[in-house]
Amino acid sequence: MVFNPLGENLAVLWDFIAAIISIICVFALVQINALLQKSDKVSTIITRKLVHIFAGPIFVVTWLLFSGNTFSRFIAMIVPILFVLQFVAIGTGKMKNESFVASMSRTGDPKELLGGTLYYAIIMVIITIFWFFFPANPTSMILIGCLSGGDGLADIIGRKYGGDKKFGIKESEKTLIGSLAMFFGSFFVSIILILIFSLGVPEINIFTLIIPISAISLVATIVEALSPKGIDNWTISIAVILMALLFSLVAPEIWPYNFVSF
Repeated sequence: MVFNPLGENLAVLWDFIAAIISIICVFALVQINALLQKSDKVSTIITRKLVHIFAGPIFVVTWLLFSGNTFSRFIAMIVPILFVLQFVAIGTGKMKNESFVASMSRTGDPKELLGGTLYYAIIMVIITIFWFFFPANPTSMILIGCLSGGDGLADIIGRKYGGDKKFGIKESEKTLIGSLAMFFGSFFVSIILILIFSLGVPEINIFTLIIPISAISLVATIVEALSPKGIDNWTISIAVILMALLFSLVAPEIWPYNFVSF
């Protein structure tokens, strides 16, 4: 499935328009969360994780707006690169943006954006380069499912319902309820994203992917539970990528996709 109302000759122009729409959608999410945080109806921890949960899926779904030409992934890549540059500018004090700080930091310190928030945006750049969904490849959707849905829900659910019994590395301890939220969040967000894309990309078969998604979600859950504080965005992403590589090598009957989508 590709979308290009301007025709093949103006595909580049349309892709830039699609990138602008993508930026607007993600930026709107940040603004809405900033308003929620300022209203004192939702804690900073929740608003930060809402951005974490929804930013990745929103960005990936906007890929459906692009023309699907060779250059589409590089134009789409501009979106997370702009956020990377903005996070660096805010975190180093070269730019002020209260909405971003309110939505994405726990304490209101702009320097926090140079940690997990920046890593998240950098990973979005990497995902777009290697797993933009033209040609068909579900790796990006599962990666986003684990990184956004799973990791985001794990923190929210774990904090609220996890109790005092924790396990894992000191200063990055997890709860059983949080890990269960990680697994089911990863699984179901991945399923939802793949279902959305499979409507227009028949090469992506949701039924053959149930086992890989389950296995990858489980591995991502274990890795998240054992990750040192502050680097779980990286460890989860690496785990998902390695699992996708493993399936492409040893189980092509249920993972009939190239490791990268070039």
